[in-house]
Amino acid sequence: MAKQSGLGARFLVGGYDISGDVSAIDQIDGGVALGDVTDITQLAHSRLPLLRDGSMGFTVFMDPANAHPVLSALPTADTAMEALLPPQAIGNPVAALVARQVNYDPNRAADGALTMKVEGQGDGYGLEWGVALTPGLRTDTTATNGTSLDQGAGFSTPAVPASTTPVTNTAPIAASVTISGGTVSNVAVNGISAGSGDGTYTVPAGQTIAVTYSAAPTWTWTLQTAYGAQCYVQVTAFTGTSVTVTVQHAPDNSTWTTLAAFTAVTAAPAWQRVAVTGTVARYLRVITAGTFTSATFAAMADVNQAALEP
Repeated sequence: MAKQSGLGARFLVGGYDISGDVSAIDQIDGGVALGDVTDITQLAHSRLPLLRDGSMGFTVFMDPANAHPVLSALPTADTAMEALLPPQAIGNPVAALVARQVNYDPNRAADGALTMKVEGQGDGYGLEWGVALTPGLRTDTTATNGTSLDQGAGFSTPAVPASTTPVTNTAPIAASVTISGGTVSNVAVNGISAGSGDGTYTVPAGQTIAVTYSAAPTWTWTLQTAYGAQCYVQVTAFTGTSVTVTVQHAPDNSTWTTLAAFTAVTAAPAWQRVAVTGTVARYLRVITAGTFTSATFAAMADVNQAALEP
């Protein structure tokens, strides 16, 4: 992947688009804290994963008509902070955090420029890196089926190779490989035996599957993950009675079912986070329904590639 600049980003807070007043995104950090549990018998450090956390820090220009009314109140309730990295396109990275805003600190430079430092500390969830399901902010004027995202990046099922020859899952997400027929004596995933015949085998992204056989079987590859997802929506402008934003998924880009349904929005600004469990299929899209003449919003999904730590 080519390097890119930070130009063309957006920053949303609690359903407000304050991008035009943000001069810098100073920090995006988070992850699982590690606790040192080294005992006297060990020769090196031993650690256990603790709670997930996160924070975001950014600098805004003093703007009494946009960012200042949003941030100066120092709200005590949770808000959603999202950094939409450039360019604004479906599938591009988004950092999201349910946060408490902890400061709004002014700084007056020698030349008279007035800026504010703001930080949000994670509350209840850690930092969540996902992908954009809308090209930045999307405006719908009627119920709309959005453009889909292929999480498999164009992957297609490879041919069955010669016996014992490993095949790498080159897709960005895990694959469920269903093997049937032939005469199979062993199936190895990443070099470790996982079975000896017909069945479905999970091959994580970047790992391999190898089949030992005397008569070739057939196989099908289905790209999907098994650990759920967290989805966010921020509605920045709305005209109408209500709009319902829904994230759908499909194994084939045509058989769509609901993955995450947000509560109907009747006024902007508004934001929501929905967590779902279970299988997430290869293709994702965002649809809208309701009675409205205009709804401007951004949606993202953080699809878990492994079981989350607490």
